[in-house]
Amino acid sequence: MSYIGSNLSRLSLLAALLPVLASACAATGEEATEVADDSSEVGLRGRFDLFAGPDSQIYFNLESGNGDILLSSEGYTSRAGALNGLLSVLDNGGLASRYSVDSGVDGQYYINLKSGNGQVIATSAPYPIYSYATRGVDACISAVSSYLEHWDSLTGARYEVFEGTDGRFYFRLYAKNGAQVLRSQGYSDEANALNGAFSVSEYGVSPAAYKINQTSTGFYFNVMAPNNRVIATSEIYSTKYSAERARDAVIALLPSVELL
Repeated sequence: MSYIGSNLSRLSLLAALLPVLASACAATGEEATEVADDSSEVGLRGRFDLFAGPDSQIYFNLESGNGDILLSSEGYTSRAGALNGLLSVLDNGGLASRYSVDSGVDGQYYINLKSGNGQVIATSAPYPIYSYATRGVDACISAVSSYLEHWDSLTGARYEVFEGTDGRFYFRLYAKNGAQVLRSQGYSDEANALNGAFSVSEYGVSPAAYKINQTSTGFYFNVMAPNNRVIATSEIYSTKYSAERARDAVIALLPSVELL
C-alpha cells in the first residue's frame, strides 16, 4: 500500500483532548516511559488504531509493536479526515526532523509530530523527563518504518491503494491467491481512496450490498454503499453463476483482510 502525506494540526485542541484520549486508551506517562525504555520494541511492527471517541469524533493512535500508544491524533469529523491525518503520520513520521519535544504547562514533556509546514499531526502522552521523550521519538520512527516495511512486503489477501496514470487514486482488493477481485473508481486523493476500501469492508460483508450486472462480454458485480453509490467493481465473469460464486468468495474473504 502506498502512502502520500497531508497536513493537519490544532495543537491547542489536541492538548485539551489529551486527557480524554489518555483515559480512553490507557496511555499514561509511565506507559510512555516503558515504550521508550523497552529495547525489545526493535523489530516489532508498529500499528494504527482508528476509533470513534466519546465525542463521536474519529481518532487514531500510532502504537508500538506490543500495543503501547506512541502518538494520538486530534479528533476528526469524518473517517476520511482521520485517514488523511494517518497518512500524514506515515509521510512524516520516519523523519527525526519532523519531531519536537515540548514542555507542557504541567511541567511534563510531549512529543509533537509535525508536517512539513509545521502543523502538528499527532502528540504523545506526557513523559516525566526529557530523555524519556527523546527516546520515545526513536520508538515512533521505528514504528512508522516497520509499518511501511510490512505493507511493502505484504502479499496474498490485501488492499492496495495506488495512484493511477490519470493522477487519481484507486484501491484494489486481492484474494489469497493474489488475484485481483475488486477495483474502485478514481478518487481525488489517497485518503478518500483508503476510506473507500474501509467502506468495502464495512458494507461488503452483506449480500445486500452487491448488484450483479450483465455486459456484452459477461457478468460482473458492484459493491454498493447504502446511498446506492458504487464503491468497487469486480472482474468480468463468463456466467452469472461464476459471478455469484465470486461474490460469495469476496463476502467470505473480507473479514480476514487487513486494512491498517
